[in-house]
Amino acid sequence: MSFLKIKDPSKRDKLVAEYLKTKNKIQNDFHLERLVERSLYEDFGKIFKPITEQHKKSFEEIVSKFAPLQDAIENMPPALPWDMPQPEALPDAPAQTPLPINIDRLAEQYLRAHMERMMNIHTMG
Repeated sequence: MSFLKIKDPSKRDKLVAEYLKTKNKIQNDFHLERLVERSLYEDFGKIFKPITEQHKKSFEEIVSKFAPLQDAIENMPPALPWDMPQPEALPDAPAQTPLPINIDRLAEQYLRAHMERMMNIHTMG
């Protein structure tokens, strides 16, 4: 809104004063809200400090207990295929090591493809 378009100076001054008053009220409300919010965060920090400190200690303790396990997992040798004798070749499929579970052919194809990908990942890494 342009205040300059108002021809009557008293109306213009009154409107500008109302505008400035509203603007200042909004700014003051915003600053007051921020101050209240900041004091709430400070109060929460004081109230919950014992809990957060204990949580931090527990977290560090748990992480320290899992560090050896993580090292052991990282240093494991790559997975090896099952040591089973080669079966006789099926007429429509090449000879492969049988899976240790009974599944249909489609699931077997999917599982074999997945195992080959995993073996490739382990041999690459």
